Amino acid sequence: MEKKSLAGLCFLFLVLFVTQEVVLQTEAKTCENLADTYKGPCFTTGSCDDHCKNKEHLRSGRCRDDFRCWCTKNC
Repeated sequence: MEKKSLAGLCFLFLVLFVTQEVVLQTEAKTCENLADTYKGPCFTTGSCDDHCKNKEHLRSGRCRDDFRCWCTKNC
């Protein structure tokens, strides 16, 4: 009975390990670029995010410490 439990536990760990490896290989890398057409200083991330998604058709956007809008895209 203990051998069956040990074998089952090893199988469970094997499945979890293989599943984790598959997930890591499918993640896309992201790059951040300065927004091309955003005008003015960037104070609210919401407006920058909307701009990047709707005007530049990219993944997302955020205001950074330099008060400029930076858009995120898949590399």
